[in-house]
Amino acid sequence: MKRIGIISFIICFILLAGCSKEEIPVPPSMNNMLIVSNLKKPEISFVDLQKGKSEVSKLNFRITAMEKINQDTIILAGDLEDSLYRLQLKDGELTKLKNTGKGVNDLLYRPKDHLLFFSNGKKNKVGFYDVEKDTVIAEVSTDKFPTSMAVNDKKNLLYVVNVKAASLSVIDIGSKKVISHFPIVTRPNGIFFDGNYVWIGGHGPYGSLNENIYIYDPDTGKEVDRVKVGVMPVDFYGDDSSAYVYAICHGSSSVYRINIKNRSVSEPLEVGANPYDIIGDKQRIYVSSLDGDSLAIIDRTTFTINREIRLKNGPHMMILGEGNE
Repeated sequence: MKRIGIISFIICFILLAGCSKEEIPVPPSMNNMLIVSNLKKPEISFVDLQKGKSEVSKLNFRITAMEKINQDTIILAGDLEDSLYRLQLKDGELTKLKNTGKGVNDLLYRPKDHLLFFSNGKKNKVGFYDVEKDTVIAEVSTDKFPTSMAVNDKKNLLYVVNVKAASLSVIDIGSKKVISHFPIVTRPNGIFFDGNYVWIGGHGPYGSLNENIYIYDPDTGKEVDRVKVGVMPVDFYGDDSSAYVYAICHGSSSVYRINIKNRSVSEPLEVGANPYDIIGDKQRIYVSSLDGDSLAIIDRTTFTINREIRLKNGPHMMILGEGNE
């Protein structure tokens, strides 16, 4: 009997240890909140968009990517962590999930099949994580240092930007295999899929920094257009609520609004130094500036900044809370 008791205790201890649960302070309500990861310190900030104030919670790791699964759940990744983490917003419960290996730098969620795609720059792979089953169901080898991703739902394809290879991998989500890849701009970063073409930004070659967004036909790999913007366009935001895509240029600390159909470009809108992430809702665009320690809130109708909020410690990735999606 004693032996059975000891075995039961060991099993329970292993199960509890495997969960690796802890709690961090979170606001009682996520209404009109913006959730921001800080890159210069292992922190996550909860920014009240009405009051312009933020609450900061410390973590044991630096967040390099995060993705919202539902109103209560966020998945976090750190490139020096060997696993993903789940943060429950209702109570601040932080749980270590399945092992992914160190090097995860981007996440992309597809709700219809509960699939979270994660790019791993150290392993040169893209993983498929089933959120409901808490299982990594596949890992697909890509070119060197995969990062930004976009989904073509109609063709069930995943487009993956490979930074060090200066290429784009096209993955069939069903078969979980790379079906093609082609060369793109040097030191690429950021991707937007407009339903037909992929828009890709990047830093360009050393000594000749890039000022263009490159547009490719993902079926053929051919470049179909270039859109001139500011220095080093690195990220995009677009949705079905307007005919525009928004691009941030962290070399010129600016934002551009581009008509998707005719590719006409607005005048630059200046934001804080080194903008690094851009997201939006139906009324606003949000831009975090890593070195400017600021958040710019842009009116989508007028394309003007209607508010700037000061933050600390390198605001990086962002997620919208309730009431402002």
